This record gives sequence, C-alpha cells and structure tokens, in this order.
Amino acid sequence: MINKDALDKSTLEKEALQNQFGKFTSAQLKWLDKAKVFAKRIPLAEVMASDSENVFRKDLFQAACKEGLGALPFPAEYGGAGGDYLSFSLVNEEFGRTCVPIMSSLGVHVLCQEPIYRFGTAEQKQKYLTKASSGEYLGAFGLTEPNAGSDTAAIETTAKDMGDHYVLNGTKTFITSGASADFYIVMAKLLGGEKAQITSFIVERDFPGFSIGQKFDMLGMRGYSTCEIVFDDCKVPKANLLGAHGEGRKVALSSLAKGRVTIAAQSIGWAQGALDACTETLRRAYLDGHCGADLNGQALALGNLAVLTESARVLTYQAARLIDAGETSVTIAAMAKTQATDVAMQVSTQAMSLIGIEGLKPNLLIERIFRDAKAGQIYEGTNQIQRMLIARDLLK
Repeated sequence: MINKDALDKSTLEKEALQNQFGKFTSAQLKWLDKAKVFAKRIPLAEVMASDSENVFRKDLFQAACKEGLGALPFPAEYGGAGGDYLSFSLVNEEFGRTCVPIMSSLGVHVLCQEPIYRFGTAEQKQKYLTKASSGEYLGAFGLTEPNAGSDTAAIETTAKDMGDHYVLNGTKTFITSGASADFYIVMAKLLGGEKAQITSFIVERDFPGFSIGQKFDMLGMRGYSTCEIVFDDCKVPKANLLGAHGEGRKVALSSLAKGRVTIAAQSIGWAQGALDACTETLRRAYLDGHCGADLNGQALALGNLAVLTESARVLTYQAARLIDAGETSVTIAAMAKTQATDVAMQVSTQAMSLIGIEGLKPNLLIERIFRDAKAGQIYEGTNQIQRMLIARDLLK
C-alpha cells in the first residue's frame, strides 16, 4: 500500500524546490519565477478558450515581451534580456505545464530572431531584433511546404534576383503564428545559376505579393494563427537577404537545432502538467477512500510516468546547457526533441487511462496536452526524421 506521507503535496513541492536549487542558478530561477507569475495571471477559462476558439492572444504575447520573455536569450544591445537558453527552457517548461496560450508562438518568435542574430546585417539586427524584443513585431518561420517538410532539399518556393530586388513565388504551409506575424524567415530556391541554391530571406507582411492563405483548424496546437503564407511575385528588397546566396539550409538548420530544444522543454511541461493532474486526481481518490482495488498497479504506473518525465527533462536541459556553452549539438537536440515529445504523448495517454473518464475533462488540460503532444512529435522535423539524423551521425 502507498504511504499517505508519500502523497503529501507540500513535501513533494519542497523536494522539487530543493532539486531546482541544486540544478539551476539564482538568475535562471528568477526567470522561472517570472514565468510562474505570468502563467498564474491567466485564468483557466482563458487557457481553455484559446484552444476551443482557436484564437491567438497577441495581447498576451506582447505582455510576455514586456516581461523580457520575447527575447530572453539575446543581448541587451538589441533589446534582449541577456539570459541563456536554459532559462528559456525553464520558461517554456512552465508555459507547457499550464498550457499558456502563447507558448508555441513565443518559441517560434525566438527561433526567428536566432538567424537574424547569427547571420543578419547590422541594419537587420537593429530593425528586426529591437522590434521583436519589445513585442512590436511577431516572427514566423517559413520552411514547411505542401510537398516539403523535414526535407529542405524538396522546397519548391523560388526566388529570382531581379537586380535591385528579389521576387518570390510559392506557398508555405502549417506556419505557426503565420496569420498574426509581422515578419517571416523564408527559405526559397534561388534560381539563375547551374543549380538552384536554398537561400534565406526576411519577408515583411506588407511586402507586395505577400498574402495569408488557408487558416487551419487543427486537432492540436490550436490558438496559434497557423496558416498558409503565399508568395505571388512577392517583391523582397535586396536588404532583406539573410546570409549569403546558398546559405539557406545552414541558416535553417542552425536555428532549428535550438528550436528543437525549445520544443523539448515545452514537451516536458506537457508531460509534467499531465502527471500533476493525474497525481492530484489519484491522491484525492486515495485520501477519500475511493481508490479502487488496483492501487498498487496505479502507483507503479504513476511512478513510471514520473521516471519518464524526469529522464526527458535531464536530456533536454543537457541540450540547453550545451547551447549556452557554445557547443550546440544537432544530434543531442534531435534526441531531446524526440524523447521529450514521445514522453509527453506517453504520459498524457496513460494519465487519461489511469484516471478514467475524468481525464477527458477540459479543465484538467490532459486531453489538450494529449492533442498538442501529437503535434509535437510531428512539427519542426518529425520524430522519424530525428531518429534518422541521430543514426546518420552515429554512422559517420
């Protein structure tokens, strides 16, 4: 039988706090505290409405940027908070745990600033990073196409050098924040040479020839303005070339490696949120004497979910620490993204099974986490592709 003391919530919280102080600096924990305070200000009804109504809360996004969360890992020179990626991972885990409506858009927003910070000109950094950090600009990442997802070589969107500008044609799909964004990091095949070169551009929403296409009402990851973006002879100034001709794949992959760590952190939050809801429900049943005959079986299952969640957390924070040490590993990032999203899917699925029909209640957020976790296994490189990348690195 389970000892009631082992289910004491205050004891668990104290132990978790002690563990945190062993793993994180005071500066990193301050960012976590800020995320907790921000998340607690959002009523559960609004969290649920963002999912059911599929509406992006740009007001919350801008409020998060005012708190310094919109450009946390970037230097103050461009309006950033001067934090690190481990701090940003802590924020994303907390936002994932409580299903903060702007979680994914905030992650993509930082993902879009990364290539500008690494490859942009001084003018691009001053213009886009400053406005992105304040929340005046929201960024979106334009890589995925109807016939090209994880395989960047299959991109069909084209760019032509017209002398004083570029002209882009094509369609990007399933673009997070696409319908609400102000600028987009876009990958296209630059035509004109013997071989088309994948090249990166910064495209603004009001550029001639740019438009918003189909908006998606999806199973999970709702409330993020996910849509198609369309380029119909879209005129892009020469000043908006990002990096050199042919560097688009380099630009994309260097950013996506960090983005996958962000997704891993969000996924840990999903797993922890589902685990918390399941634990609390089973605790109430046990303390009320309505535990059923299979308490030991439930305890074993619950313990296994906790082990899975913590193992994914350790791997994810290791990947974040490598980024902060200047040793970003595409392979470790792929491992973290794969493990964390798979764990989020497994924990949310089993949590619903453990507590039965109550697990389907929207206010517990488990069923939303279940739907979001499935999307997490797919976007920014499917987990099947991640495993191929890992194997390819092993076989080098």
